[in-house]
Amino acid sequence: MKKIPDSFRSFTEEQYPFFVKILETDNPPGEEDAMAELLREEMEEHLGAKTRKDAAGNLLAYLGEGKDAFLLGGHMDSVMPCKNVKVVRKDDLVKSDGLTVLTADDGAGIFEILTALRYIKEQNLPCCPVDLLFTVGEEVGGVGVRKLKKDHLRARHGMLLDRAAPAGVFVIAGPYKRNFRVVFEGRAAHAFEAEKGVSAIHMAAAAVAQFPQGKINKSLYANIGKIQGGDSVNQVAEKATIEGEVRAFTSLAAETLLEEYQRIIDSILYKFSASGGFVPKAHLEYTSRREGYHHEENMSLIKTICSIHKEMGIETSMQVTRACSDAGDLTNKGIATINYANGAQHVHTKEESVSMKDVIRISWVIVQLLQHLGEHPEILAAD
Repeated sequence: MKKIPDSFRSFTEEQYPFFVKILETDNPPGEEDAMAELLREEMEEHLGAKTRKDAAGNLLAYLGEGKDAFLLGGHMDSVMPCKNVKVVRKDDLVKSDGLTVLTADDGAGIFEILTALRYIKEQNLPCCPVDLLFTVGEEVGGVGVRKLKKDHLRARHGMLLDRAAPAGVFVIAGPYKRNFRVVFEGRAAHAFEAEKGVSAIHMAAAAVAQFPQGKINKSLYANIGKIQGGDSVNQVAEKATIEGEVRAFTSLAAETLLEEYQRIIDSILYKFSASGGFVPKAHLEYTSRREGYHHEENMSLIKTICSIHKEMGIETSMQVTRACSDAGDLTNKGIATINYANGAQHVHTKEESVSMKDVIRISWVIVQLLQHLGEHPEILAAD
């Protein structure tokens, strides 16, 4: 078993103040400019990278020459509350002061990538060409990655560090996500003569009661997360809206469920139509918010990662997850991307934390992987 060198542990600890800077930089979705500038300065000054921002605000950087590069990345935004973060460390455990999230999702992943690359450069270790991608708006549906142009990157294989898990865990399959919205239109009337109206809220409630929701089967989930309508308690509601999402491991399964929703809506409209009179309306629309993916376990990149884990004495855990990430969108753009652990725990809560032991292990996995890919360029040249 290969042990992590003490020199690398010391090196990572020397970079800890930069980790704190990342974690304490305000970065709500839509407000990633300060984070982008911090990372740009780091990559240009210490890595000698060429950097650029695309039209969406994503930060890209390039290291090394050659067309067969490896993509490394994460996202620059965090969920709220992520302003005025104060980092607190006790021994190896890093947390916030309890008033905010820690922003280790995905600050830990970003730090691990940059630490590994800086170590490789300073030690003059072999390394493949690297494309770096730090996206905006990941926490609000992958806004940045969906607008990313594939021709801005050389890589056809990649790894994000955006899985809240310990070293050794990575995702090989993720879901398709479709967000839907249904707008019901009834007929307004005064509440004391409600028989003259057709309640949009009543129709929406019927849809909520009839739509399959929750865990429908092991590969299909649906949720209604928002409902609103009406203007006054003494008026039959003229309009009402429900919004939700569907997650499935095939686009067909997601869209088949939405077709079932449409049939239910049609039956509700028929039931609420006034005989020979007013006909209510409803409009179902959906958007593709995330693209699903699946990687075979015999993929060369996956076998390489598993081999590194074995050498380091790390247990491999390949996961299929219902959680979405930029990895699906990148894979569907032609960059076969896995989502690797960043060591964070209890993400999206004020109890979020990360252990420096995991940060060091994950950073060393990246060092080993980039060295191996530098020594075996045929892995990245393969389709």
